[in-house]
Amino acid sequence: MFNFRVKKGKVGDVYRSTNSKGELKFISREYMLEKIQKKARHQTMSKKMDVKSDIMTYLKRHFLEFHEDAYEDTDRITMVFRNCEQCPDKVAEGCIYLYQDFMEYRVYYSAAGAEWLANSIHQSEFFRLLNYINAKVWPCGNDGVDGALYKSTNLYTPHLYMTEDDRHDITMTGIIPYDFFEVAPLETEDFLTASLPELMNALSPAIFLLLLGEIDLSQAKGIVDRDVLGEE
Repeated sequence: MFNFRVKKGKVGDVYRSTNSKGELKFISREYMLEKIQKKARHQTMSKKMDVKSDIMTYLKRHFLEFHEDAYEDTDRITMVFRNCEQCPDKVAEGCIYLYQDFMEYRVYYSAAGAEWLANSIHQSEFFRLLNYINAKVWPCGNDGVDGALYKSTNLYTPHLYMTEDDRHDITMTGIIPYDFFEVAPLETEDFLTASLPELMNALSPAIFLLLLGEIDLSQAKGIVDRDVLGEE
């Protein structure tokens, strides 16, 4: 173990240290910075792998469909959520990208939903509905057992939007730092795999009935108010 102190010298700053044998050594600032940065990178990588392992254990324990791979050198977990009866194909999909210091999560409709959006003549009304949803809907996480494990709360504020990659995916996306995940791991995992798919399922009638021309914008907003916000 080294005991580091700063000593001013004629040529920049050096660190004076004493090793376990009591020998005095002088270490350059550049060497110290490199050591600190290397240690920080190691700790970050360890934290990332711990989070990934925790999430995968959760998915296996709850029998959720998923597979892991890499996308552009970034670890990724892709998931399928069944029993979303109001969603296109009765499923929602999701993925988690594990970056160095944070994860990016996405929950989105199937390819059928993207195709309905791409072919719809009501896209302008759809974008107004998206604006309405993003202004009024603040997703809550919950434990699924009426607060026996933890209280329902607004942990995260993801955005609902259409992707700009010409695929017309309708996706809910957000960012979670690993430090925050460590504070509330169960709440985060429940939010990503239960609360968000349930929200996408609840929003589906308003979005797709509007895109298919079955209802107008005012009626779509009414469905959001009633089925998602619980307003009369």
